[in-house]
Amino acid sequence: MPVDAPLTLSLRRFSALLAALRDGPLNRHALLERLGDAYPRTASARPMVDRDVKHLAELGIVIEISRTRPPIYTLRGGAPAFDSADLRALALIRDTFGERHPQAGQIRALLERLTSQLGAADRHTYQRHQALRAPVQPAIDYTPYGALIAELEDAIGKGQMVTFAYHAGGGARATLHHKVELYEIEFYERHFYLVAYTHNSRQMLDFRIDRIQRETFQRLERLPPDMAHARQGVSFRYRLAAVLARGEISQRFEQQRIVERLPSGDVIIEAEGRSDFFIVQTLLRYRGNAELLEPAWLRAKMIEEVRRLGAVYGIAAEGGV
Repeated sequence: MPVDAPLTLSLRRFSALLAALRDGPLNRHALLERLGDAYPRTASARPMVDRDVKHLAELGIVIEISRTRPPIYTLRGGAPAFDSADLRALALIRDTFGERHPQAGQIRALLERLTSQLGAADRHTYQRHQALRAPVQPAIDYTPYGALIAELEDAIGKGQMVTFAYHAGGGARATLHHKVELYEIEFYERHFYLVAYTHNSRQMLDFRIDRIQRETFQRLERLPPDMAHARQGVSFRYRLAAVLARGEISQRFEQQRIVERLPSGDVIIEAEGRSDFFIVQTLLRYRGNAELLEPAWLRAKMIEEVRRLGAVYGIAAEGGV
């Protein structure tokens, strides 16, 4: 027998073992059936498989064996090889999702599994401070709402309607019960929002997830696909001051386009926003450099918001706007 024959046989067994488990866990009987002729069809196959599992673990490929009877074999994977670009990408993921993110624990555990076997040089690259950062750091700790978000995601995937009580702020009277059709979950203004069509107001609204009262959450029947309400944005126009209209304009809204350039250098922009709340809050960031023009009902909401802001600072509103 050639000198390298034992190695060839070992590699053949390793390959067969990994191929058998690639599609999912198998109990010992099913695994031995799947292995075919790669292992002897005798009682010696069982200890041989377990020895090969240990050898693969030394190579960084983990196969977990349960303590049940019969034992279950599960391929957990191996230690992947990362180049410097991969390590910087992993570090970016690490630095992007802060401790207040509802999935911070899962992300941290995943990164630990991926990087637990890095060598000293690679670990130094991974742990080094990254100059490029785009942190997703919620304004409050959303980790207690991880279970609710997971349940909402599951209900969205199954097309189920739900009911819940929602506290919109401003006292006990602001708590209302809603029956909604779920659309998606979005993160903006440093909060997580459930986008849903509510049968109370018959419009699409954004519900801040930390204000949904978890104990009141209930799933209802599945909604027929042809009855689902499609999400529709709010179309509007606003004026942007010349100082901000030079060069490329920030795409803060969907379907945004310049429809008119004024002699002053200001521009009139048509756009679409996800909700009236989002539009008003986003335009307020521009301070006096943006003016909401149309529609009239949305302009009235902006005026009311500015008046409330003025009242906070003791500025009395004089006349109409």
